[in-house]
Amino acid sequence: MNNSTIRKLFVFDKLILDCLAITISFIIAYITRYIIQIPFVFQSIDNYYDDFSVGIIAWIFFLIKADLYRHKAQLCKFDEFFSIVGAGIFATLCMFAYMSLIKESTYARLTFIYSGALGIILIPIMRSALHSAHNRMRREGFGIIHTLIVGGGKSGEMLENKIRNHPELGYRLSGTIKEEQVTDNPDGSSSGTDKYPEMIKKLFNATFDFVNKNHVDEIIYIRSRSHREDMMKIVYFCQDKNITLTLVPDLFEIMTKKIDYADLGNIPLIRLKQSPIPKWQNVVKRIIDFILSLAGLIILSPFIGAIVLIIKLDSRGPAIFKQERIGKDGKPFIMYKFRSMKTYASNLPPTRAEEDDPRLTRIGKYLRKFSIDELPQLYNVLKGDMTMVGPRPETALYVDQYNSWQRRRLEMIPGITGLAQVNGVRGNIDSVDERVMYDIEYIENQNIWLDIKILFATLLVFPFQRKAG
Repeated sequence: MNNSTIRKLFVFDKLILDCLAITISFIIAYITRYIIQIPFVFQSIDNYYDDFSVGIIAWIFFLIKADLYRHKAQLCKFDEFFSIVGAGIFATLCMFAYMSLIKESTYARLTFIYSGALGIILIPIMRSALHSAHNRMRREGFGIIHTLIVGGGKSGEMLENKIRNHPELGYRLSGTIKEEQVTDNPDGSSSGTDKYPEMIKKLFNATFDFVNKNHVDEIIYIRSRSHREDMMKIVYFCQDKNITLTLVPDLFEIMTKKIDYADLGNIPLIRLKQSPIPKWQNVVKRIIDFILSLAGLIILSPFIGAIVLIIKLDSRGPAIFKQERIGKDGKPFIMYKFRSMKTYASNLPPTRAEEDDPRLTRIGKYLRKFSIDELPQLYNVLKGDMTMVGPRPETALYVDQYNSWQRRRLEMIPGITGLAQVNGVRGNIDSVDERVMYDIEYIENQNIWLDIKILFATLLVFPFQRKAG
């Protein structure tokens, strides 16, 4: 069985599993309503077959409408869960509509409410198990996409790093063809005799030769200043070879998604939108931060006290570690954490901790593993130095190394959690550029609803996930 067929089966078994989860939710809902609760009027399950059939059709229709049967990039990997919640609500409403038009009022409406709620619980659980199975198969080489990266730059480095370090995504690197490989200059720049259009032709010719000699399912092309004629060559080539062509926008296009289209006479123009966050949203965000941080400190005070005592008993030194971090607009502030390292570590240059770092204390390993060391930052949020959701604050040592586009993450107040953390981007595996991309993605799309989704996702993943640094 070839990889293309396996990829199609990955979609098909997801559909079958969803139907199974919906059916199970209907059966449990019926048992709960008519056997456990024992209503005044009993209805045989046979009378619900048509309702359940409508429910299954409605569920699958709304799951398809939410694009949940094809792999796609999502801002937050928990977007799938929220899409399932929406599909469940609409499917339940469809069952109510069908029942009100066709059925009598004696039917227990709680059965449909139970089935909808159970579906919202069961489908994500069963999909999560299926995703894990798919990921294991992809790591072992089943259903993979043999990929050729053409081009270079930061985008190319991030793609190559992602493919090599995350085989569960299903991509395998067949090769890379960079501009410097086809030019006389090692940095990929054009000499006087090697003009840029000629270099692009060499790049594409090298691509064609590679594909003719190797198995390639997809070409990811990092766009450069390609001439239209040259671009059409690779488009037609991929069509002839039945190869998927994916274009990666340049860094400017990635970092400037807020664009508007206008015209001057008959000349089309692209205008960058000035889209500051509305003041009311900042006020609401601050109110939420204040309430959550104050409530968290009060509710968790016994637990915080116990952690302080354990740290003091485990090793010498203060229980709270203070460190200067860089906040909004590059302003420094003091960030608080539970001390997870031995006292001598504070005299060393700041470096990211590894899993078996000798600087970690015995209790510190567990504090970091479950992100408990971050709890004192609720006080930073209460003070206004930090927010619940935002880019993670870095030390001046790392901020001083930022280039111009990476400094965009300093436009916002730093947070306890963010998009990078809930998407599993880890400091010891994934590139700094990738984590910064998530932060800028958040800045571009920030709103209260996104904050709520990230907070919800954090509660689900933080006990089981390695820290992102």
